[in-house]
Amino acid sequence: MTSRARRRERSGCSRMSARSSRMGTRGESSKRRRRGHATSRARRRGAGAGREACDAMRFCHNGPRAPPAPPVASAPVTDFADVLAALHESSRAWGAGEDFDVHLDDVLRRARALVGFDQGMLLVVDEAGGLVARRLLAPGATDPTRLRVPLASGLSAWALAHGRAVRVADVADDPRYVRGLQDARSSLVVPLRAGGAVVALLSLESTRADVFTEQHERLLEVLGTPLALALDARRVHDRLRQQIRQLDALYRISQLATEPRDVGQVLAAMLEVAEDVVPDGDCAILLLDPATHALRVRASRGYGEAARAEIPLGRGVTGRAAALGQVIVVDDVAGEPDYIAGVPGARSEVAVPLLADGRVIGVLNAESARPGVYRPEHVRSLAVIAQQAAVVLRAAQLHEETRRLAITDPLTALFNRRHFVGQLDEHLRRARRYQETLAVAFLDVDRFKKLNDTHGHNVGDRALQGVAGAMRQWVRDSDEVARLGGDEFAAILLQADGAAARGVIERIRGSVAGLEMKSETGEPVALTLSAGIALFPPDGADSEYLLSRADAALYEAKRRGRNRVILAADVAAGSAGPGPSAG
Repeated sequence: MTSRARRRERSGCSRMSARSSRMGTRGESSKRRRRGHATSRARRRGAGAGREACDAMRFCHNGPRAPPAPPVASAPVTDFADVLAALHESSRAWGAGEDFDVHLDDVLRRARALVGFDQGMLLVVDEAGGLVARRLLAPGATDPTRLRVPLASGLSAWALAHGRAVRVADVADDPRYVRGLQDARSSLVVPLRAGGAVVALLSLESTRADVFTEQHERLLEVLGTPLALALDARRVHDRLRQQIRQLDALYRISQLATEPRDVGQVLAAMLEVAEDVVPDGDCAILLLDPATHALRVRASRGYGEAARAEIPLGRGVTGRAAALGQVIVVDDVAGEPDYIAGVPGARSEVAVPLLADGRVIGVLNAESARPGVYRPEHVRSLAVIAQQAAVVLRAAQLHEETRRLAITDPLTALFNRRHFVGQLDEHLRRARRYQETLAVAFLDVDRFKKLNDTHGHNVGDRALQGVAGAMRQWVRDSDEVARLGGDEFAAILLQADGAAARGVIERIRGSVAGLEMKSETGEPVALTLSAGIALFPPDGADSEYLLSRADAALYEAKRRGRNRVILAADVAAGSAGPGPSAG
């Protein structure tokens, strides 16, 4: 054998020896593991035998162990698959965009299927931190929407205050419980959270004792999570939408100040804006009369006969808001002893004072047929709008006052000549369009210069004011009366023929003749007037010609003895009707 062959043989033997050594090592390790497993099994058998021995000894001393207590009767045992299915269906429903209250009812129905109860209520935490019952699931239940729940007592109030679920096995033993379900025995209230805050409560009641378990709490928390998130998202959405409405309202009100408008136009626009912001009910704007210290409705919808009412300061909700200069919210007017009826069937009311230049000029009022409608966010919006609206309204009042001073006679508060002539042109255009009649009358105080010279200008001024008062007394609101200057007055009587016009002016003449005027020294002062009337269309087609015909009739009355009324047609015919002597 060569040396090379001998080396290969030694090398092969060495490899076989090493492989055998490794295999031997692995075999020993496997044997040790098998022995270890056997030892563990033996130990477990020994432990089991020891427990059995202990049980046997216990049996000898105490007798057999009592069987475990049966579970408390509740809803059918719910497995994890049922919970997942309910959560999935509920979450899918929230994303479907259906009616919000439908989702709330769905949560209560699923809660009943998982937990089992006789009455369930969903309470929502409002912006003010109060509880509002939104949905109720119970036999014969009615919709409790917007029903406020007192926070002074009750399990729901406790759960909200402490932010923890409360489970009562027997409500008869818990002084916090306030009766809800008739014959209730057990109750469970679970707070639903979103963003770390409680946004709603699930309040469940059963006629059986000790029904609800800790597992039920967890199930309701899981089921209510999508609801809580949806409520929180809805609240944020509503808040943003309210802010957008508020900004839009402020913009619309600010536009009212860009050009001169009369008070009536401003009030109508303000009323429209307020109704867009208020979620429910009807609105009214009341203005304060500084002379009478009373509020009168100047713009309204839905108030009916109440729109004619005059409300003294301090009386009713609106009167108190004006007197105090503060916002007043009433959730139920049935509890207000001095409530003054506004909207028929109203239950809730909010009154916001209109403040301008540091004083109250009116009240923005809203009433609804549902109680507890006006929440803090609505009140805030109305307050902001009222603040801006009061400024615009006051500017409109000042503009109207300036315009009134420009078109009225300061002594008698009647319209002046320039406004009277302009109004006559407007009324004539309308009369032509609708083929209507109208009458123009000129009135003049008899021997007024002598009265002034004899008794002085103070008596003369009182005489002119007496004539103005008589004219306002006998004409309609749609008619126009004016002082043209000196002792000359005029009137436009709409839709009046000769007989009707003569009757009105005769009543004015009679009232002036019956005035008990006295001089500065107490002597009686006689006062009479004469008048002439022209008719459209028979006496003239334009304002200038009608005025000249009425003036001619007036002078004919003066010529024929004063203290009488003459029609232009009588002048044209050359005959005047009988009248009292001039005296």
